[in-house]
Amino acid sequence: MDVSGSGAEPLEGEDPRRIGTIPLLGKLGSGGMGRVYLGVVDGRYAAVKQVLPHFAADENFLRHFGHELDNLARLPNEVSTPLLASDRQARPPWFATAYIPGLTLTEAMALHGGPLPVQALWLLLREAAAGLRAVHALDMVHRDLKPSNVMLTQDGATLIDFGVARAADQSRLTRTGVVVGTPAYMSPEQASASKELTGATDVFALGALLGYAAVGRPPFGEGSGVDVLYRIVHGEPDLDGLRALDQDLAEVVEACLDKNPLGRPTADRLFLLAEQRAVPARPGWPALVMDRLAGRAAFAARTAPQVVLEPEPDSPEQAEPVVVGRNAPITAAGRPRRRTRLLLAVVPIVLVAGTTIGVQLLPKLTAPRAAESGPPASGPGGAGPAASASSGSPSAGTSPSGVPSASGQPSAAPSPGSVAGVPAASGGGGAGGANGTGNNGTGNTGTGSNGSGNTGTGSAGSTGGPGNTAGPSTKPTAAPPPAPTPSSGSRFYVLRNGSSGDCLGVNQFGNALTLGSCTGNAVLWSSRTVSGGGFQVVNKGTGQCLQAGMFNNVSTISDCAQSGLKSWYSGSHSSLADQYDGKCLDLAFGGGATTAKCSGSASQQWKRQ
Repeated sequence: MDVSGSGAEPLEGEDPRRIGTIPLLGKLGSGGMGRVYLGVVDGRYAAVKQVLPHFAADENFLRHFGHELDNLARLPNEVSTPLLASDRQARPPWFATAYIPGLTLTEAMALHGGPLPVQALWLLLREAAAGLRAVHALDMVHRDLKPSNVMLTQDGATLIDFGVARAADQSRLTRTGVVVGTPAYMSPEQASASKELTGATDVFALGALLGYAAVGRPPFGEGSGVDVLYRIVHGEPDLDGLRALDQDLAEVVEACLDKNPLGRPTADRLFLLAEQRAVPARPGWPALVMDRLAGRAAFAARTAPQVVLEPEPDSPEQAEPVVVGRNAPITAAGRPRRRTRLLLAVVPIVLVAGTTIGVQLLPKLTAPRAAESGPPASGPGGAGPAASASSGSPSAGTSPSGVPSASGQPSAAPSPGSVAGVPAASGGGGAGGANGTGNNGTGNTGTGSNGSGNTGTGSAGSTGGPGNTAGPSTKPTAAPPPAPTPSSGSRFYVLRNGSSGDCLGVNQFGNALTLGSCTGNAVLWSSRTVSGGGFQVVNKGTGQCLQAGMFNNVSTISDCAQSGLKSWYSGSHSSLADQYDGKCLDLAFGGGATTAKCSGSASQQWKRQ
């Protein structure tokens, strides 16, 4: 079916053709929370978001997800997109909102080729402030305002991405103390978890967003390191570029970025300031952006096709989705909303979205050592604060972060084998397990009697039991397997996730990992052997290397020549494990990738194709 002009990609072989009773026409995008499809609901185009399968097993997530859908059904049309249908009982759950014929601010800037012109910046301020004041009037806070959550349209701008990330945040907070947010756009009170969050938090994020739209980078810099949050809490924003463009707008942004929430203007005040600049009654985004928006609007104006759904063979009977409107009862579902929760300052914070880090930001926090935080995040006017550290290298058995470890070797939890069909070296056996070798297969550890690859064999262990069972998460004495050998005919491959079906890639700015389409140089990788028995995973588009995050949280992309956690090895179940501590590359809440204890789950499977 022709979806040209919609912004959707054609459905691929592994994509569903329907979700619930909603026929699907194409794929609009994906991230760490779920996949978004273009569908048809009651004769109108819809964005259908389906939560990733591994969330369906989390009862905390499901409970909070339903609660948020109830609350957010109250939002009026001017706040976000109308909710059309949902099924919170489905596994995985899903919801459908009206299709927005627009572009995210990130997409618009990429299409325009850089920062927005001054007049468009005032338009952006007016439109975003209008949305925020409606949210704040309901005593609600968006809490994750960033370029990818602002959708530009022919008529203005819409705030998106309410709901699902907040439910995930609340679920993980219940278990581990996790908050959702994007470091470059977080307020000091979010970064330090020292105050209750109010609408002033969104105003701070709006100031950072305007700074990004004006010069192409946030006022406190970008990155996944603790130095970004340190600058937000203790440093000053870099607004020199904005001042050169428009001194008045720079003063507004500076007020938004006040460290004290009480010193920031309200969304109402910002809207009035933008109105006084006599911006056009209708938005005037850059020409290329308006042309693309016209194409999206033309698609949305088409009559949605009539699609007859074939019954799925051997599929369980599905409940009818709940169809709702803005004034539906509270039992109806709402729109997605991101939210963070307050943590005590004595609890380390894990930030999950495009980036994830573990920090504890107190008022007089000493800046982190560069060696501990990996490659520094890009910052305005240079690196982060100076570090205080004693000379000398860490002793054996101590990790760079100061956490004692049994050895410098990776964990045996993801036993050596293959990642995405990559040839593996011999796999060390677990207690009573097998030692196996094989081409394009796995050599697994555990309590099994056999470990075999597609063409290899394994010797029997000392005790019987099921094969392919991961052994204890202890450090192996054997060196990890060498780098995988590229398949014949090409030295590049894609890494397709076993849960989402999306491919690991790098964003258009080359500074963050993404999950999405499997085409283009941004999703092509190669392997490079390094000392110690591991290998680097090198991106074709940027030439940079995949890096495990500080404290083994978010994975990112950085210069291969810099020191850091860039050495990987092939684990079992097509996993990719960090050589530092053996944790596996996994999907992150809110997008991107992280590292987590190896579990063999589908979200940790990366098929090499």
